[in-house]
Amino acid sequence: MSGADNDKRSQLPAVQPVGYGSPPVEHRFKKGVSGNPRGRPRGSRNQPAKFNPADEPTASLILEEAYRPVAIREGDKVIELPAIQAVMRAMGVSAMKGNRLAQKTMTEFVQKIEASRNADHLTAFENALEYKQRWENEIQRCQAAGLPDPAPLPHPDDVIINMRTGTVRTEGPMSKEELAHWQKRLDRRAEAQKEVNYFAAHWRRARSPKNKDWWLKEWHFEQRIFDIINDGFPDRYKIKLENRSYKEGASREGDALKRWMHERKKGPRPRDADD
Repeated sequence: MSGADNDKRSQLPAVQPVGYGSPPVEHRFKKGVSGNPRGRPRGSRNQPAKFNPADEPTASLILEEAYRPVAIREGDKVIELPAIQAVMRAMGVSAMKGNRLAQKTMTEFVQKIEASRNADHLTAFENALEYKQRWENEIQRCQAAGLPDPAPLPHPDDVIINMRTGTVRTEGPMSKEELAHWQKRLDRRAEAQKEVNYFAAHWRRARSPKNKDWWLKEWHFEQRIFDIINDGFPDRYKIKLENRSYKEGASREGDALKRWMHERKKGPRPRDADD
């Protein structure tokens, strides 16, 4: 190698390693220049995130404290209650001891809650009444026009309104998923009715005691399935079983579901077990 080559090599910059923690020279911070010129000054502490008023942070903090569990002593026991319940309990004790401010405050609380609940109850009752009447009128209109009956969920016949007590209850499917589940039960009940008819007819035609006993057991099994399903339905969906057996061991209408629930606690029941 000539001396000229050595001189040229000596003028090249030294090779610097490049990798994690060692960026290329042109991308490194210059000495004396901050890499974060607009950053927080040294010694400043972390600042809490600013609350957005739209998120109602104060209400969230108040509710968090209101439902925070606290330990209180009642007699010889230490129990844990939400803070707001402990406050109301202490207020109740003060009221019963004659504190007039506590008495007034607690009475106002109770009156406001009762008024709010009564208003909600009245609104729900009026909505149910309007819903039932509207769909009953629509079904009558379709029937008069020769159109198929609409199938609202819940069906107006399933909305039971007690005008004396002002209560409302629903005895039927409330959604498509519930309707599909109900339909499976109705289909199984219809299948049980067919099986009862089939086994009852064979039992009547059978001559040997052994065959009659076998047909009777199958008859009773399907009758029990029918009764269990039928007992679980509200009155509007219940039907009478044809070819009901009243022989010993046969299930009874209105009692099968209750007995089945009792037997479930004891474990699985064999198919040919007597009732």
